[in-house]
Amino acid sequence: MKAVIVLRKDNKMDKKSLEELEELVKVLYNPVKSFVQIRKPDAKFQIGKGLVEKIKNYVRENNIDIVVFGNQLSPTQKYNLAKEFKVEVIDKIELVLQIFQKHARTKEAQLQVKLAELQYELPRAKEKVRLAKKGEQPGFMGYGDYEVERYYQKVKREIASIKKKLEKLREHRRIARKGREKFDSVGLVGYTNAGKTSLLNILCGEKKEAKNQVFTTLSTTTRRIRGIKRKILVTDTVGFMDDLPPFMIEAFLSTIEESSDSDLILLVIDASEDIEEIERKLKVNHEILEKVNCKSPIITVFNKCDLITEEKREEILTKLERYIVNPIFVSAKTGEGIERLKNLILDKLNLSIGVIETNNPKVVSFLYQNTEIIEDIEEEGKRIITFRAKEREVNRILKIHRVVREDGYRVS
Repeated sequence: MKAVIVLRKDNKMDKKSLEELEELVKVLYNPVKSFVQIRKPDAKFQIGKGLVEKIKNYVRENNIDIVVFGNQLSPTQKYNLAKEFKVEVIDKIELVLQIFQKHARTKEAQLQVKLAELQYELPRAKEKVRLAKKGEQPGFMGYGDYEVERYYQKVKREIASIKKKLEKLREHRRIARKGREKFDSVGLVGYTNAGKTSLLNILCGEKKEAKNQVFTTLSTTTRRIRGIKRKILVTDTVGFMDDLPPFMIEAFLSTIEESSDSDLILLVIDASEDIEEIERKLKVNHEILEKVNCKSPIITVFNKCDLITEEKREEILTKLERYIVNPIFVSAKTGEGIERLKNLILDKLNLSIGVIETNNPKVVSFLYQNTEIIEDIEEEGKRIITFRAKEREVNRILKIHRVVREDGYRVS
């Protein structure tokens, strides 16, 4: 389907990104023309009447199927634009929801997308029905069959029902997380298309789908890091974007929390972008982590470093110092910096060290399977094992080991 892109900016300093909008549109449509206008928003059309006429002619002459706005549109603006263009008009939020819908493969992801759609629809429901009764336009089909208040209450009931279903799934997720508490957890977070999934693949020896396309990942994926002695689990989830509205954060809260509740956060940034873009996206990442009350330590992972020069690396570190915590440059494509990243992860996990003296093969086996062994020596007929793990896990093992020595209980 052929699409026209429209973006209104308030002034020349407005940082709304046409490039980001074009990337989003490419996921579902074929963008053939972009129009950008600098002006204050028009109440009727969002853009000026002159540009409306220009787009109207272009749509008609080039058989355009859909018009996508980078600005959020009110139902009245959508209705007026659809009436002029004679094709469906959507805004950026609706586009993102359509992309989410395309990539929602699990039951939870599908419910989250539906919840986000309904929460977007709710404050617009009454106005959309009233407008549809004036005469249906593209994007307003079917609404005219409803009574205003009845449709509004229908949307509210559906929201309540989905929230209950998601809460049950969230509880299952919490139980699953509790079962993994003895392992160290690392959350991959970052702007969409920064290369989080590619990083997961190289860290964990996975082959998870990693298209050069936004929002490929909606559901969480948790895997173990390969090539190190410790059991460390990495979780990848939905990517961030600017202007992510509160209702969308709420809809995907459980998947965002899955990463932000980790012992350590890998904040993944595409180092190949312009400095201004990197700065903007770093701000977005930190804002969203703050919204979900993330308190975990952070490593800032600048991915795609194979595409930049040494001078660009220095520029990033110098100009963006205020937004960067524990920076490291890596390439998920070539493998550059990955071993250093693994060592940095181990260093930042604040692991504790324990020492056990034992001849019990079950204890030895448990330690080798569940901790990082630093040293294993024999002295006077006994094995002295020095190991590293989370502080609470070290304390638990040492406590259980005392019970094993005294009562012969099994380590579990």
